[in-house]
Amino acid sequence: MEFELTTIERYIQRRKRLIAQTDGGLILINSSGMSVDPSLRDRNLFYLTGCSSPNACLLLAPNGVRVKWWELRKTERVGRGEMAYEILFVEEPSSLQIELEGSGSHLESIRAATGVEHVFGLSQMNDILSDALMDADTLWVNLPARPDTTQPPTPQTAWLNLLTQHFPWVRVRNIAAFIHVMRRVKDEYEIHCLKMAYQIQSDIFTQIMQRLKSGCNESLGEAIWEYETRLRGALVTAKESDTSPSEIIVAAGRNAAIAHYMDNRADIHDGDLVLIDSGLFYNGYSSDISRTFPANGRFTPRQRYLYEIVLEAQNLAIATMRPGSTQMIAHQAIYQHFKKHGLEEYGFGIYGHAVGLNIHDPGAMTRMDRDHPFQPGEVFAVEPFLSIPEEGIGIRIEDGVLITETGSERLAGPPREVEKVEMVCAG
Repeated sequence: MEFELTTIERYIQRRKRLIAQTDGGLILINSSGMSVDPSLRDRNLFYLTGCSSPNACLLLAPNGVRVKWWELRKTERVGRGEMAYEILFVEEPSSLQIELEGSGSHLESIRAATGVEHVFGLSQMNDILSDALMDADTLWVNLPARPDTTQPPTPQTAWLNLLTQHFPWVRVRNIAAFIHVMRRVKDEYEIHCLKMAYQIQSDIFTQIMQRLKSGCNESLGEAIWEYETRLRGALVTAKESDTSPSEIIVAAGRNAAIAHYMDNRADIHDGDLVLIDSGLFYNGYSSDISRTFPANGRFTPRQRYLYEIVLEAQNLAIATMRPGSTQMIAHQAIYQHFKKHGLEEYGFGIYGHAVGLNIHDPGAMTRMDRDHPFQPGEVFAVEPFLSIPEEGIGIRIEDGVLITETGSERLAGPPREVEKVEMVCAG
């Protein structure tokens, strides 16, 4: 499939768009900030460069910073110094890498992959940034998470406090919100990646629904998930980063009533409903799907009644999703449907979130986000959930929804209707 821009051109345009939104100053984007969900990695640096290293920093200098000749020499580029407008600081290559590839090859390969003008080792960042701050009045930094004021300052916050003591004339401002707004609307390449992620996860979840039966253990569902994701090649991963766990919820019976049950070690009994929930990454972009199905292949009358309420609630929410509508309107559609059936007290939380580079992408966590009008190109997961612990029942149905020019499109997912779910379970 061909796209208008190459990957590198896409990164370059994003950086230019970001700079255009500021009123001057230096921009420093690191990869160690946390997302609005503390369990998830911040992906702002990846969005701008494609660099996924947990230890890297991007310096954007619209007016340029002078890079001295000895800094250039360290990257095998010799001169009397030159102005630099983009610098990516990364971990230096190991001694073995230098022996095999040369010190410049590693950095040059990163420069070629990201389109960033200069790539230096992290050890050079302090000197270059300090020189640049001598003539700067503003430093934009990447702080994507709301700080917890009950806890000591994070290492990043402590570093910023120290920096402002040394450069008291420099005003520190947060750039993360600007990047999050840019990440809301996906381009054609991002939508392609998201659709691929949803299709692949749909295929794997269909297999789990077919193979997980009464008498099995929840761990079998986790094992199938791990195996099938690894089987699909380098572009597919079940993890948000190299250091994050591969997580799937496989919850049977009463465990399904627990919102984020993660043990996946209980036996599955006849009559149980089984809830599975996870996200999968294709080329860095995430899906997020949940399905609930009967372990013995047939819903009981009570299970069927409740399941169809959840399914109708999801359909009602998706029907509201079009340009100009909002997440809150979709949420109210679900809440009012549950209330109509006297089940509102068993509903759980806000029934949706943005999806993109993160499973829970920025743009769904505040009231302002929830009232923000939908735009074509945004993608959301819609996940109504009924939790009735006293009956040992938890039902969640979750699918991705793409906002289009005229309405919305539900992305790939396993069957949802009762009869089709039972057919899948029957194999």
